[in-house]
Amino acid sequence: MSRLLTFGCSFTNYRWSTWADCLAPEFDEFENWGQSGGGNHYIFNSVMEADQRRRFGPGDTVVVCWTSIDREDRYVDHRWHTPGNAFFATNVFNPEYLKTHIDERGYLIRDLALIKGVKTLLEARPGIRWEFLSMVEIMAMPNQDDNVSQYRDVMRLYEDVVRSIKPGYDKTVFLNNWPKPGADPHPSPEEHLAYLDTVLPGWVTKESTRVKMREESINLNKDPRRSGICKLPRL
Repeated sequence: MSRLLTFGCSFTNYRWSTWADCLAPEFDEFENWGQSGGGNHYIFNSVMEADQRRRFGPGDTVVVCWTSIDREDRYVDHRWHTPGNAFFATNVFNPEYLKTHIDERGYLIRDLALIKGVKTLLEARPGIRWEFLSMVEIMAMPNQDDNVSQYRDVMRLYEDVVRSIKPGYDKTVFLNNWPKPGADPHPSPEEHLAYLDTVLPGWVTKESTRVKMREESINLNKDPRRSGICKLPRL
């Protein structure tokens, strides 16, 4: 029996099919632990919880799609609260909090340590297959002659971790050109499939999956103002 467990934010679990749903038919069992708005803190915890509950072992495939670093997750009232990018979640974090409690370098240090923790866990489990995807690049790797990057030392310290992560949607599917404001920024099912074909070529083998993703994307309404959703879901 083969089992697929996937982790991430809304790029992993959304109101239409994602990369996780593209891979699901290739396996006997499928569990999607993604949550809209989830940050890398939430993703780390969900991987650890899944391992405690399911115990990753031979025959398992674990794929984690890491997300942007500027996020804060909280477990309150018996559930995870994942508002997405802290700078956009103004109904949760007021300007004073953003000014005094948020530091991008600190976010980077935190998240790279969390990703290292998951990498260490997965490497220690014999017989499992695992991959790291990414919604966006964690942070561009500094060039050898880049002496001005304030994150150079952090990226160098975790270079092996960063290199274990596949290129993000921003560099592949969207080519650094995100959807315009007002449109739903989430990839269509067909764009998710294109992403997998780029970073994990050969993983999607079923023609029925390609047909499904193509058909699901044809009449997809990506403008939330026309779909009854009052505002964009947080990434």
